[in-house]
Amino acid sequence: MADAAPDMRAVRGALLTAGADGSPPVLAEGELAEVLCADGWVVVTLGGEAAAGATGGGAAPRIVERVAAGEGGAVERDPLMRVFRRLRPAFPDAAIEVRAGSRVYRGGAGFGERKHVLAVLGGKGGVGKSTVAVNLALTLTAMGLAVGLIDGDLNAPDVPHMLGASLTERPRRMRTFAISATAPSAWRRPLIRYGVELVSVRFEVPERLPPVISSRMLVSALLRGFIFQTAWAADVLLIDAPPGTGEELQVMAGELPLSGAIFVTTPQDLAQMDAERTLTLLRERGVPVLGMVQNMASLTCPHCSEAIDMYRLSPRLLQAGVPVLGRVPFDVQLSVTADEGRPLVLGDPRGPIAREFARIGGAVRRWLAERDRAESEEPA
Repeated sequence: MADAAPDMRAVRGALLTAGADGSPPVLAEGELAEVLCADGWVVVTLGGEAAAGATGGGAAPRIVERVAAGEGGAVERDPLMRVFRRLRPAFPDAAIEVRAGSRVYRGGAGFGERKHVLAVLGGKGGVGKSTVAVNLALTLTAMGLAVGLIDGDLNAPDVPHMLGASLTERPRRMRTFAISATAPSAWRRPLIRYGVELVSVRFEVPERLPPVISSRMLVSALLRGFIFQTAWAADVLLIDAPPGTGEELQVMAGELPLSGAIFVTTPQDLAQMDAERTLTLLRERGVPVLGMVQNMASLTCPHCSEAIDMYRLSPRLLQAGVPVLGRVPFDVQLSVTADEGRPLVLGDPRGPIAREFARIGGAVRRWLAERDRAESEEPA
C-alpha cells in the first residue's frame, strides 16, 4: 500500500478495510462522505454536508458527533488524527487533509507536520501588536524560516499598509471561500512582500471603506479559508489578532489549529489586566502561550543613554506564568516606518529594536523546534 498512487479507490480501501497489521478499518462505509485526490493532495471529508451543518438541525453522522462532542482541541481532532495516521504511511508522497464539519486536520497541531500557526494578540488595543507581528515575521524570515502573515483583524486590516503593499499588487482574488473541500489549484495565492507571504481582507476592500464582517459564520469562514484555502509555502503562519475577546478571538481559539500564542502588551497594569482576560480564554481552549513582548517598555535618555521606564511595571502576566520574550523600547521611528511601509527591522537592521526582535525571534524559533521534537517523538 505504501507505493499506491493517491486515487479515490486506493484511499477508500485504506480507510474502509483492515490494515496490513490486522488493525480494524478506521471508518465504516457511512462515515466516509467524500474523497478528493488532486494536485498531490488527498482530501477526505467525514460526514459530508451534514458535518458542515452539525450545529444546525438534523442528525450528524456518528463520527461527526464524536468530533463535536470533544472539550479540547486534541479531543475534537482525535477521529481526524486517526484517519490521518492511517493515510500517512499509505500515501507518503501526498499531502493529507482530513475534514469533519468546520474542523480540518493536516498533521502536527493541525496545519501540517512541522508547520505552525501562532496568534499574535494583545487583549488591549493600541499596544503595538500589528507592528510587533510585522517586525517579528520579518525577523523570523531573516532567520531562515518560511513565514506567512495573516491579517486577522478583519475590521481594521492595516498590515498591508505597514508592509507597503498596495491594492494593485493584490493576489488573484476569489469571490468566497468554499465550505467543502476544493482542489489546491483553486486556492488563492498570497502576496509576497520582503519575503513574507501575506493575506488580508484589505486586498478586497478599498482603504477608506469599512469591511462589514459581522456574523460569526462569516468570521469563521474567512479565517479558516485564510489558513486552509491559501497556497502557502510558509511553515510558520503568524496571525495578527484583534484586541479583546470578540468573534475573531473566539474563532481563533476554538476553530483554528493554533500551535501557540504570543502576547503583546505595554508594561502597565491596565494593559495586562485586559490581556489576562484573553489569557483565560486561551487556557480554556488549551492554546499554549509562548510568552509576552513588552512593547514601548522604555525610552533611551538622549543625554546619558540610560533606559527610562515609561510605565510602572505590572507583575500580572508574570504571576500568571507568562514569561517575557523581549522588551521593545519606545522609538518614534518604529511607527514612522510602519506608516511608510518600511518596517524598522529592515531599515535599521543593526539598531537596538532590531536586536531586541532578534532576541524575540530566537526564543520563538527555539519554542517551535521543541514542539517539532516533541511531535516527532509521539507514537504513531
